[in-house]
Order: sequence, then C-alpha cells, then structure tokens
Amino acid sequence: MRIIVVGGGISGLTAAYLAVRAGHEVLCIEAGQPGGLIQTEHHQGFLCEVGPQAVLDNAPDTMALLGALGLAERALHANPAAERRFIFKGGKLHLVPSSPPGLLRSGLLSWPAKLRLLAEPFVRPLTVPDDDETVLAFGARRLGGEAARVLLATFVIGVFAGAADELALAAALPRLAAMERGHGSLFRAMIAARKTGAKRGHPLSFPDGLAELPRALASALGPRLVSGRVTSIEPGPSGGWRLHVEGTPARREEAQSVVVATDAVSAARLLGHLVPKVGLLAQVPTSPVAVCALGFRDARSPPVGMRLDGYGFLVARGEAPRLLGCQYESSTFAGRAPEGAALVRCILGGRGAGFDPDIVEQSDAEITRRAVSDLRQIAGLTREPDFARVWRHPNGIPQPGPGHLRLVAAIEEELAARPGLRLLGHTLRGVGVNESVRAATSVIRTLTSPS
Repeated sequence: MRIIVVGGGISGLTAAYLAVRAGHEVLCIEAGQPGGLIQTEHHQGFLCEVGPQAVLDNAPDTMALLGALGLAERALHANPAAERRFIFKGGKLHLVPSSPPGLLRSGLLSWPAKLRLLAEPFVRPLTVPDDDETVLAFGARRLGGEAARVLLATFVIGVFAGAADELALAAALPRLAAMERGHGSLFRAMIAARKTGAKRGHPLSFPDGLAELPRALASALGPRLVSGRVTSIEPGPSGGWRLHVEGTPARREEAQSVVVATDAVSAARLLGHLVPKVGLLAQVPTSPVAVCALGFRDARSPPVGMRLDGYGFLVARGEAPRLLGCQYESSTFAGRAPEGAALVRCILGGRGAGFDPDIVEQSDAEITRRAVSDLRQIAGLTREPDFARVWRHPNGIPQPGPGHLRLVAAIEEELAARPGLRLLGHTLRGVGVNESVRAATSVIRTLTSPS
C-alpha cells in the first residue's frame, strides 16, 4: 500500500524506514529539519548535543534498527567512568549506589529512611492498580517519603525535567508499575532480573554524535523524504486519505494509510476534526528546558576544579542551586572535546515546585552565568569556560499526569474507527529515543500486518 508519514522526527523517520523495508510505497513529509530534537552541532572543536545525548543499548527495537542501518559497527559505547553518577543533596555530591545494599552505606539517606527502605519487600502492592497514582505517591508508599523525594523524584528530573508529584507513574514510568504488578516488590523484581540475566542499559552514541541515527534514516529514505508542511488530512474520494501540502508547488497527496508523527499541537490541528480526543493532547503540559554546553580548552592548566570522572549529576529539589543536572560529555564519550579539553552540558528549567521554567526566556549570557554559578557551588568549578553555547526547548518534555492513560485509550478507540490512520509522538507514547523507536516499530507492524 501507499503510506504517508507526516513528520520527520525520530518517530516519523523510523516509521517511514520500517514501512519501506516492509515493501510499501512510502512518502515522509517534514516541514523542518529531519531528526526533530536529535541534533548534533560542532563548535570550536567541541561536539555538542542539542537534544538527547544517547540511547540505551538494552532496547531490542533500537538495536535492531541500528543493525539494519549499518550503524551497529559505528556504535560508541560510554566510557566505564559513566557508571559513576551523582546526586547533589545537603550541599554535597553523593555517589549513587549501584545496588540496594549500597544505599545502606550511602550518605544520601538518613538512617530512619534506610530502615524504612528495608521494609519495601514487605509492603503489599495495591489490590487494584491505580493508574493515576503519582510517581511521588508510589515512591512514598513503597520506599518511604524520604527515599521517594531523594531518589525517585530526582531520577524523574533526569528523564522528564519535571515534578514527581505531577507525573502519573503508570504513564511516565510504566516499567516500575510493571515491576510491582509482576513481583509485588521492586527489590524482588530487581533480584529476579539479575537471576534471569536481564541486561541493564548503558549509554550508546556514535563518533559524530547521536544525529548519525536520523541522518542514516534520512539517507536510507532518499527521495521518499520531502520538505513540506501538511495543512490538512481528509478522507479520500475513493477511500484512504487525502493530504494538502504547502510547498513549492503546493500539492495534494493520497494514500491508503497515514501515520501522523508530529508534536501534540500539530497533531491536534491535523486530526482534531477526525479524532476529537487528539485535540486534548495539546493540553498535556510540557517542561521547558535550556541546554548550556560549556567547554574548557585545557582542563588542567589552570584546573577546572571539577572532578569529571563520571557521567554527571542531578540536583535534588530543595537545594539552593536551580540547575537540574550536568552531564560530563567528554568523560562519557570519546571525541566530544579537543585533546586535553573538557565539555560539560548543563540542563536548566523544568516544571513544578522548585524548578525554573522561565530560564528559557533569558539571554544566552544569563543562562550561561547561572550554569557557571551553580557549577561553582555544586562541583567546585574554579574558572570561566572558554566556550559556551545555549539552546532552548520552550515546549520541552511532555508531562503525562493523572488521566493520561485514559486519554490514550480514548484516542486509540477513536482511531480504530478510522482505518489506515495512526498516531505517533512522545506526548502520546512516551519520551526518549528508545520509546519513540519502539512505538514506531509497533505502529508499522500493526499497520502493515495482514488482517
């Protein structure tokens, strides 16, 4: 059949590529730069990630995609130092333990909180899962209030740049919900995973940055990837779908199937009249994020003062610095900075109490100043950077809250009444490159499988 994919972010590119491999006639239409949030830029010898920095290597669909594209042999695995991750709490950086027993020796939690943590295997799971339970409420119920705030809520910052008391666990962290359902305890689930040899994910990128992935997809699509802006989608005169496309020249395109893989606002504009519940996706809140890359040409003379043998750190809420976290780019992947230099990437902004969403409206100089100031306080930075670059993502990261799964189910029900029409996008399916690839793989599999 003929399939049109609207949107050339990672979801759309993956969907289009997999549809081609399944033997279908495919057209992918993208109004902007292919790759969406995945962009890599070179500045003054530093390799900077504008959006996502890496994928995890324990996602089967992503690894299969890399293999099909010939990227598996170019995979750049994170340095061993990336195993070391930190949380800033109580005015100091604490190494995040790699196992539950390590938490008992850590200074991250008080002794009462550690004792409460030991009770986790004995906490009864909910008889009826609560799809609206927030991440923070889940953490408090299973781990205790302090551990929920320090560990789980801080982890959420690294994924969603948002507040754990505003995110629904089942929508935002479905794997945690599944661990409780399947094993009755998070600790028992972790033990079972070790026994079965389940692989823990490690960061993976490429020598020229993560943008190698969408670039390879775009290259594989070739002339099937075109520039244009879809202004409307309507039922076709003889079945299927008709799309109106702005471009030079403006044109109409028809196909038996259409996959809409755009941001939530664009999806609502294109599909709201056909699938009314899609309009509600535009109301899902997002977390604004600013990315500030800082480079130091000679990290030893004079010394930067920061201990960079790790992946980076996250800042627990309630601390004075408003920085969300910092990734030690040149310590994680080779080739991110010139020889002897160091590159770090600061994340600012967020949504919720204790966050700073208005930072994205500040100047580059102010964002850089705040990042440097917080690095001095948190990690001991002793000198100004030789290089700084700022990017803003005002629409940022979707925040799936209570009711999100019901909205998804309602959208799926309405889509079922529109044969050949499918919807992708991180507002609906989950954030992260791996989640986007998984969702695109699933959609194309169901769309192209024989009935």
